Amino acid sequence: MMKQINWLLILLLTVTVYNYPNPFNPQSGQTTSIECTTDTTTEAFLYIYDMSARFVAFKPFDLQGGAKNQISWDGYSDYNQLVGNGIYLYQIINKARQRVGRGKIWVINQ
Repeated sequence: MMKQINWLLILLLTVTVYNYPNPFNPQSGQTTSIECTTDTTTEAFLYIYDMSARFVAFKPFDLQGGAKNQISWDGYSDYNQLVGNGIYLYQIINKARQRVGRGKIWVINQ
């Protein structure tokens, strides 16, 4: 019986996360959209870091279960500075401090 419950919990916590366009060019005004589909409704937060694991940006992100949830990033840090070329890491953390999803964003300023 316990195995059946564990599998049920895994199925209920299924999450799909991706971003597009990737790469994107924030210098030209382009944004990237991060889309997350989950089975549960929860308050969450988007964190973006550079490849040195330095904090770049933070945004609240409310997830609605059974729907496509979307948030965009304009390529600017929380200090209103355009980020440089490179790969940035993002993760979505729920209110219980559990990681919901993660990914990479490639920034090319032209």
